[in-house]
Parts: sequence; structure tokens; C-alpha cells
Amino acid sequence: MNEGNGTENLYLPGEERFGFFTSAFYGIVNTVPTLRRFYRFVEGQVTSMKFESLLDIGSGQGHVLLGIMKNNQSARGMGIDPSPGMIRISMKKCMRMGLCHRVTFLPGSSRNIPGNVNFDIIYTSLSFHHWKHRAESVEQVLKRVNEGGKFLIFEITDDGSFNRKFVRSHLMERNDFIEIGKNINIVPEIVEADGYIMAAFTRE
Repeated sequence: MNEGNGTENLYLPGEERFGFFTSAFYGIVNTVPTLRRFYRFVEGQVTSMKFESLLDIGSGQGHVLLGIMKNNQSARGMGIDPSPGMIRISMKKCMRMGLCHRVTFLPGSSRNIPGNVNFDIIYTSLSFHHWKHRAESVEQVLKRVNEGGKFLIFEITDDGSFNRKFVRSHLMERNDFIEIGKNINIVPEIVEADGYIMAAFTRE
């Protein structure tokens, strides 16, 4: 069944799709303790940086972006996701939180970022492991980052715990990002904590 609802061009074959029902169900997944801790890791890393503009690629239901923007009263933010269902849920949350004058959610993907505005920080969380042509994608995303800004990639690593065995195909490791950096001649800054990883690629 095609759940793209007119956004088929935002997906490549084999990439995970979220339609109306799967988008709604994803809110339940976000209550898993491992993911709650992961999202705190993401928010902590992003909010420790200085930025006036922020883009979340694969923003899902908007949980992370809205959490960051709630604690930053001056920045503007955008979340993009290829799923119309995710966008609808995100906008409803945004309106309830009174943040829609500074935050917007639009259909998009790493290959199709709306508009022509650049951002101080672009990040993606638990999405990059699905991407095709990863090194090329990092280079393309960096073109939408302001000079001196960063593209941050957040993923979960194999910490040896039992539950990681069931999601092994979704895990990424330090060496994955080092190899990507070699391919595009950028040395990423890597932060690891409690089975979570951030790889930061800076636009010179």
C-alpha cells in the first residue's frame, strides 16, 4: 500500500514510509525509555550550541524540534518530513505550544529542502541510517548550512545491551562516520554517551 499521499518523490525505493496510521502510532514508540533518553541527548547537544536558525530533517511528530525551540526564545526553526501525517501532527503540537510564529513544519527530505534559506544548524535524529548515498547526502545538506555552521547526525550505537540485538540494522558506529568524513574530506566531531552518538560535520 502506498502511504506517500502525493509525496512519492520524497522517498527513494526501500526507505521507510509513514502514512496516516503509522504516523499516529509513532507517538507510542516515542514513549520507549531508550528513545526518551536518546531525545534528551539530542536536545542537550543542540541547545548547548549557538544558533539563530535550525532545521530538523526527518522531524517526525516534531517532539525534538519543539522541545528545543521552547527553550530558545529567539531562534527560528523548521522541521521537514516526507510524511504528510507527521506534518499534520507536528503542526497541531506547534499550535498548542504557541510556537508557530517561529516554527514551521513542511514536506521535505534531505534531497528536497524547501526554500532557499540556509541555517546555522541542520540536524537529523534516528533518520540517517535509512538514507541512501550517505556521503553525497552530507555534502548536499552542508550546502544549506551557513558558513561555520554544522550538520549534526544523531544515531544509536551498539552498546552491547540485549535490546540492541533486535534493532541491529538501525545502529551506526563511530567508524561509519569516520569513513563518510574520509569520502568528503571533512573530519567529523564525534560525541558518544550512553549508547548514543552525534557526528558533527562543519561547513568551513
